[in-house]
Amino acid sequence: MNTALVPIDGSPAALRALAHALHELRNRPDVQIHLLNVQAPLVHLWPGKLVSPDMIDTELRGEGGQILAQASVLAQTAGIACELHVSIGAAAQEIVACAAKHGCDAIVMGTHGRGAVAGLVMGSVAQKVVHLATVPVTLVK
Repeated sequence: MNTALVPIDGSPAALRALAHALHELRNRPDVQIHLLNVQAPLVHLWPGKLVSPDMIDTELRGEGGQILAQASVLAQTAGIACELHVSIGAAAQEIVACAAKHGCDAIVMGTHGRGAVAGLVMGSVAQKVVHLATVPVTLVK
C-alpha cells in the first residue's frame, strides 16, 4: 500500500482508520493519503427555492472541508503527504470512484456498525464499499 484513500466523516471510527493507515504507511518512501469527505445531497426540494444550487454546493463543500481539517493535521504531523477531497453524493459510490480516480491501491475506513440488518456486522456504507471496490479495503472498528 503506497496510496490509500481514507474516508473521513468526523467520527471516532474514521479517525481510528486514519491512525491505522498512517501507522501502516510510516517509514515507506513515496506514500500518499487521500482524505475524502462525502456530503449527502439535499433530498428536499424546498432549499433550492430559497438559495441557489451553487450556494448549497458551496455550503456542503465548506462543511466537508471543516471535517477534513483535523484529519489533515494528523497526516501532516505524521509526515505523510495528503490530498483533501469533498464529494457530494452516495457515500459508497463516491468513495470507490475517488479511489479509482486517484489511483489508490487501498481503502482504509472506519465502520460504525449502525443500521438495521445490513449493519449487524459492519456499517452499511462499509459493506457497500467492500462490495464495489476493486482494491483491498481495510475496515477499522
